[in-house]
Amino acid sequence: MALPIAQLPVLPTFKGEAGAHAILFGVASNKKPRIFQDGRDIAINSVLIIVLMVVAVGATGLCSFNPGAPEQGPVQEVDAETFLDLEARGVDFPVRYPEMPEGWVTNSARRSMLGGQPAPTVGWVTPDRGFIQLTQTGADAKEAAEGADAKPRTLDRTENIDGRTVEVYTSDEKDVRDLWVVDAGDARLVLTGAGEAREFEELISTALATAPIQAAGGN
Repeated sequence: MALPIAQLPVLPTFKGEAGAHAILFGVASNKKPRIFQDGRDIAINSVLIIVLMVVAVGATGLCSFNPGAPEQGPVQEVDAETFLDLEARGVDFPVRYPEMPEGWVTNSARRSMLGGQPAPTVGWVTPDRGFIQLTQTGADAKEAAEGADAKPRTLDRTENIDGRTVEVYTSDEKDVRDLWVVDAGDARLVLTGAGEAREFEELISTALATAPIQAAGGN
């Protein structure tokens, strides 16, 4: 006598989004020890919180730091003008926003510290896909040059740009980039990056010709 073949339970068929929800509900309703359910819920919630934080911070477009030019694809532009406008209200020296010509894209803006004081820093990707960052500070030129970073440099030469003396500091170490320091009279400008000399000169010239931001409070 032939024995009956055991039959597998047949799952109900659902269609569309409601069906997917029903299937997920059915899977989730399987009885499991509470400790495993709690652990799974905590892990899912943690992942969701991290994703939401990353999306919220990335959507602001301010205080972004993306040093260097991207190897491929479009440059992520940040609102450096608004950033500098806000920074001008919190420092005791004039802050400028040099409006560079087409082809220059601001891709970083952050508050750094120089000489124990806040110093706004903005970076541009240049038309030739180089990168130059400009830091503005109330510290004197010597302190600005020495406090820019901890990398070893010595004064290599001086240049004259629009009547202002620019000091160029270099290093024998290949991974240390040149530092350009100019005393604008009411503030010091410190530049570094991976651009051509003519690009440094263009940015300095534009910054010197730019009127300081009229911040609330009369800076």
